Amino acid sequence: MENQLTTSIKYKNMKLLVTTDFSVNSKGAIRFAQNLAKQSKNVEVVFYHAIHILKPTRWSNAFFEGYKDEEIERLSADLKKFIHSVIGKDKGNFFEVKFVVDNCISTEKDIIKYAEKNKIDFICIATRGAGMLRKVMGTHTSYIVNNSKVPLMVIPSHYKAKPIKNATYLSDFENLKGELLKISKLSTDISLHLEVLHYSSIVLDKKKFEKNKELINTKEFENIKLNIQKSNLELSLVERITKYVQKSKPELLIMFTKREKGFFESIFLPSKSAELTYTTKVPVLIFSK
Repeated sequence: MENQLTTSIKYKNMKLLVTTDFSVNSKGAIRFAQNLAKQSKNVEVVFYHAIHILKPTRWSNAFFEGYKDEEIERLSADLKKFIHSVIGKDKGNFFEVKFVVDNCISTEKDIIKYAEKNKIDFICIATRGAGMLRKVMGTHTSYIVNNSKVPLMVIPSHYKAKPIKNATYLSDFENLKGELLKISKLSTDISLHLEVLHYSSIVLDKKKFEKNKELINTKEFENIKLNIQKSNLELSLVERITKYVQKSKPELLIMFTKREKGFFESIFLPSKSAELTYTTKVPVLIFSK
């Protein structure tokens, strides 16, 4: 039986905001979005490039506005050319494609503002190199993770497209049902086989534990695989996840973060794993709790 989240909820088109700075590194996010579109056929994408145009004090407002419009028009043409170089000149299986060049004061804040205003389902951003889970906490990605209500897809820069069939969802068992329903927006659209990975605590809340196990056996979630692992105190959580993902090879890792408590930093930047290199190169989907 397929380990796929079964839900009666009917969703509209999936809306992605894919950020790019025209660099080679940003191509990973573009390829991932195209890969989703091939599986879903109802993905609307906004390819988004942020700029910051400063107004020289000697320029009049009218002259500056004209210059700004010309720059945005020029960069919009460059954006289309760059995207087409990655996905081809067709729509790349996207239901709808938009190109947006936004004059920003703060890139991170404006990405979030645009996504929330336009009811984007997922922000898709690339990160450099193999040490993804460490480098994802770099400047603007870190800010977006900790401040955006819109889920964030973090994609390795050298991502190679392949069918997204299996996802591992790392759960702390605090709100299993609610989080599974949030994940269903994606899993339903692309027929994703979902595994719930939970590391049991030394201090076990048996009542909560059994309740969550029973939830997976209900008709709504019966096709989901539950994988409960014993905690290994000799390894940090990030080391456990790394070893597990390298072995199981899911196409996507899903997690939820408590922004107000710095949960993401506490997991991925502990002192013992500060130099840990994450070598599996797996895309990560981060939801806010």
